[in-house]
Amino acid sequence: MRLCYFFNSERDRDEAAMRRVPRGGKLGAVVGDVVHELAVPAELLRDGFEWADGAFDALTKLKPGPAVGPLDSVWLGAPMIRPSQYLDFYAFEQHVKTARKLRGFDFVDPAWYEVPAYYNSNATTLYGHKQTVRFPADEDKMDYECEMACVIGRTIRNATEATAREAIGGYTILNDLSSRSRQRKVMTIGMGPAPGKDFGSSIGPVLVTKDEMGDLADVGMRAFVNGEQWTNGRFGTIHYSFEQMIVFASRSRTLFPGDVLGSGTVGGGCGLELGKFLKPGDVVRMEIDRIGVLENRVERDS
Repeated sequence: MRLCYFFNSERDRDEAAMRRVPRGGKLGAVVGDVVHELAVPAELLRDGFEWADGAFDALTKLKPGPAVGPLDSVWLGAPMIRPSQYLDFYAFEQHVKTARKLRGFDFVDPAWYEVPAYYNSNATTLYGHKQTVRFPADEDKMDYECEMACVIGRTIRNATEATAREAIGGYTILNDLSSRSRQRKVMTIGMGPAPGKDFGSSIGPVLVTKDEMGDLADVGMRAFVNGEQWTNGRFGTIHYSFEQMIVFASRSRTLFPGDVLGSGTVGGGCGLELGKFLKPGDVVRMEIDRIGVLENRVERDS
């Protein structure tokens, strides 16, 4: 099943994104290119964003309700609005090698091959398809990062790879937008990439439940800026699987349904690697096979 979180107007969607507890969105099932209302039993979803264990598996058995209209006729929010946690990993070797070389290192730290490293990002600022994302006002190196994300479907702690596989609810596209000048300044302190990251990321347009995704190895990952292709990658080049990421992240830590785990940037999947950056007004379009298209305009904050 392909799930979306939609609003009746742009104003409703954007106002909901600014609230501590979002309201006003509806869950939909996308059949072909048409959004259908989805009546979700209260025991599966509470307050619009608190999911029960196994909810995504249960939703695949529900019959979609009345048609609302084409997907491009509704205002989409992030399909996972207000996850309790958003972790972003660093799992593509090509991206790691290139990023380290740009920082003056001609080797990958051996520890990278031992654990799937991640940082904790901002779970309260996730934008949906066609929402405008605003970078810090003084940022001069605005960037995108082309990633896939998995969404947790069952509460899990101290996972094995087998239980981690069962805990995955579905997949979506993630654009881990990056404020590179801010990131470069703070990373010398040794506390990770925030606040070069936590002003906002975008995910969507839909969540595809795992029964529809199949083998991820041949899934293509592409990015375009103003219609020009900048990225052409493949998920199968990843060094760590999502299952391995969940195993590492869940050690003495509980992951909950709806939590988002980003794959990290596919090789060649950001402007930093390519030596070029975004400008205010640019439109970034990401495509991942079997999921769809995630598009956002970028601006600077006022």
